[in-house]
Amino acid sequence: MSTFVKILIVIAFMAVPALAQQPLVVKVSCRDSQTLAIEPDRLDSLILRATGRTVQWELETVGCPQTVSRVEIRFAQTSPFGETPADKELVVPELPSPLPESVPLVSREISVAGEHRYEILLMDAEGNVLSKQQGRISARAIAPGMTLPSLLLAGLVVGLFFLLIRRRLSALSA
Repeated sequence: MSTFVKILIVIAFMAVPALAQQPLVVKVSCRDSQTLAIEPDRLDSLILRATGRTVQWELETVGCPQTVSRVEIRFAQTSPFGETPADKELVVPELPSPLPESVPLVSREISVAGEHRYEILLMDAEGNVLSKQQGRISARAIAPGMTLPSLLLAGLVVGLFFLLIRRRLSALSA
């Protein structure tokens, strides 16, 4: 296998994990038609270059009251998704009737670092709160010294440098 192919394989192994981040999924489920459960109730995420991972909420409707028609996610102080009022209070459009086993609620990308406490409210058609539960998102911002393209370029330069050294050493030994 040529050295150039080896260098490309190393670069691919460095780039693929950085590009393929799975969303964080929060499962909201009902217990005894009264109590909400959030799994996990605390999320930790890193923010790289002003973007973090995507948080996706899903409602498991088994055990939920049949009168549930709306879900709201409200942030107490700040939202990890932005600074506008729409980012502080995420309202899910009307839920389908009859309720399927699982309903995707909201999916947003984290962009603001800090500790963000939120509350999930299950509501009926009149706006009465049927159940609520609290959760937390902890986002930490890190500023990488190198962006992905510059990291790939540096890997290529280092690989070419070692190739040059190898050729020089083999020319001296010959």
